[in-house]
Amino acid sequence: MSVLNRDASPTQQGWPPSLPGLAFFPATTKLPKMADSEPKTSKASGVDAVLAALQSGCAEQMAAIALEAHPGDVEIALDRLDDATRASVVAEMPAELVSEWADYLSPADLEHRLGTLNRGEQRELLDSLSDDELVDLLQEIEEEDRPQYIELLDEDKRQVSADLLRYPEHSAGGRMTTAMAAITGQLTVKEALAELNEIRDEAELLSRIYVVDEERRILGKIRLRDLAFGKRDMPVRELMDSDQVSIVATADQEEAAQMIARYDLMALPVVDEDGRLLGVITHDDALEILEEESTEDMERISGIGGGPSERAYLQTSVWSHFRRRFAWVLGLAFLALTSGWVLHSFEGVMKSFYILSFYLPMVVAAGGNTGGQAAAVVLRAMSLGELDTAEFLRVIWKESRIGALMGLLLAGAVALQIHFLMPPSFMVGVSTTHLAAAVGLALVAQVLTSTIVGAALPLGAKMARLDPAVVASPAITTLVDISGSVIYFTMAQQIMS
Repeated sequence: MSVLNRDASPTQQGWPPSLPGLAFFPATTKLPKMADSEPKTSKASGVDAVLAALQSGCAEQMAAIALEAHPGDVEIALDRLDDATRASVVAEMPAELVSEWADYLSPADLEHRLGTLNRGEQRELLDSLSDDELVDLLQEIEEEDRPQYIELLDEDKRQVSADLLRYPEHSAGGRMTTAMAAITGQLTVKEALAELNEIRDEAELLSRIYVVDEERRILGKIRLRDLAFGKRDMPVRELMDSDQVSIVATADQEEAAQMIARYDLMALPVVDEDGRLLGVITHDDALEILEEESTEDMERISGIGGGPSERAYLQTSVWSHFRRRFAWVLGLAFLALTSGWVLHSFEGVMKSFYILSFYLPMVVAAGGNTGGQAAAVVLRAMSLGELDTAEFLRVIWKESRIGALMGLLLAGAVALQIHFLMPPSFMVGVSTTHLAAAVGLALVAQVLTSTIVGAALPLGAKMARLDPAVVASPAITTLVDISGSVIYFTMAQQIMS
């Protein structure tokens, strides 16, 4: 979480930063001044300009970027650099600039840069991080090296870090920030404003202020504008909104992000088991969480093992990509040998009616495609909280009707193709009616069963307390390939004989 507002312009955020003595820029470098009348570029153009400057190796261009570019554009541009260039750029950044951009650099970059700084610069960099980003960095650092950095923190930040490190990385407590505004309910508006004035620089979010009792249990929330325009002697309790949702710190981060989206919240309070306020998860954190979770689901559906990489694609090594993909590819390759065994078992049918081989890929592919579609639709509904295991039978009934309709439509289309478009030379000794019936019925059965299997597996996995995205991987395609071959040749054998 950055204290900077990503939607604001650099000028609104107090940008460019004041960076005295930038060692990696020559003293003679003249920093170009951006004209006030120059039109603001789009985000894409901004990223491209930053990327070109970082790749150029030109001190003058990088100096201009350091003073004018928005850190958000720098973050994206760095992700598009190859390993060597990125390492060189980050290594050459002065400590002051790294501190200014700390919340926009990856934990891996910060960890590598920390090792090159002296103790004073390390303390300044760690102090510049918001508490949740600091915890992300500490979690990235090897456990045996962590104490030497923790001892550089001031007492308050050390205590906050220790509290946040108690929670798993992907829990609500692990993603929250403690830099929020909270006031007690017995204060008047005047007293509350005076108290908020003292913490305005530390709090990341002042648009939502939480009202708590003496034990920090949430009583409600109040907006800053309500305080600003309220009567100064009015008790805060009379202005607050008591309708407040919260999440327990041990809950999963995805649940927190879904609640922020569902209730249209600027921030979601995080509480302990006794309902005491610990921190908040802000809306921009929720966006990051949803991006991480969707990436993880997409990779697992694609058969990519392990957790999602925290590094950008270009910064992830070839060996890491290989290691995460190969296990599934190897396993499914050998599982696909079962299809070869099925073909061998129906060798007699293939020899007698060689035309069947012409439609085999169509039947098999139709099952894989419809099964994958059903799995994707159900997984998405589950990730959005629209489905639970209690709706298992309703989902199966709905998908079976969809599968039957698609199978019948495909069967009708292929029957027309066989009767009107199949060359006569292909049909020697074979009845068009029998062939159309065999292929059409196989398509209906294959599409119907594949759709049901694709919808049932994610829900069944959740019932068994497994990750639904794992079982909805390419294994579905391989399984329906095998089932499609069995269904096709069994029906063809009965009808064509």
